[in-house]
Amino acid sequence: MSNVLSAVVIVAALLAAAFSAVTALRDRPMGWGDLAGLGVLEVLLVAQAVVGFVKLAGDGGPHSPATFIGYLVAAPILPLAGAGWGLMERTRWGPGVIVVAGLAVAVMVVRMRQIWDGTGG
Repeated sequence: MSNVLSAVVIVAALLAAAFSAVTALRDRPMGWGDLAGLGVLEVLLVAQAVVGFVKLAGDGGPHSPATFIGYLVAAPILPLAGAGWGLMERTRWGPGVIVVAGLAVAVMVVRMRQIWDGTGG
């Protein structure tokens, strides 16, 4: 996995979560800024999935590739689910869902990094 891409994804996920937290605290429904944050995060997660699968096809890779692949496939689903749920929930809790999705993506990327490096049992 790429350390730089992982760091960028984590920062983007945390920024999207922070932006949506401000939206939720202002008691507003999800808006275009929240969707833009999720869109950027989704593009980065798809790029990370492509890079991850290409590196898995090469010589290197984690000790337990099944777990890594599970995280790699599941991570891009969270922003999409958050966007759908946020659009349906037209209260302050719509952006709250995006906060949870952004934080979950950040944790998942950290976990993928640990699995790749062999440091996360």
